[in-house]
Amino acid sequence: MFEARLVQGSILKKVLEALKDLIDEACWDITSSGISLQSMDSSHVSLVQLTLRSDGFDTYRCDRNQSIGVKMSSMSKILKCAASDDIITLRAEDSADTVTMVFESPSKLFAAAV
Repeated sequence: MFEARLVQGSILKKVLEALKDLIDEACWDITSSGISLQSMDSSHVSLVQLTLRSDGFDTYRCDRNQSIGVKMSSMSKILKCAASDDIITLRAEDSADTVTMVFESPSKLFAAAV
């Protein structure tokens, strides 16, 4: 099971919004030390490398290392549903090939599978 909770969800929104124009898809490598991805842009000019350390999240749990392919434009569209003050939680089961995103705020709760 993987679960990462970020109280300042706007940070994740801004980072992924910047990446969506550079890369179409990315393989997220999820380990106990954090989330990392490395991908080339479509023209093979730029190499994007991102590391989100586990200690940067408010809570982080990774029982087993896993790699999940993510379409960045789809994730960006889903993140647009989150308000800037929302808490964002990312979840993935060990046997699943999807990431579930949960947005929490005092007025609403929204979850979607990527």
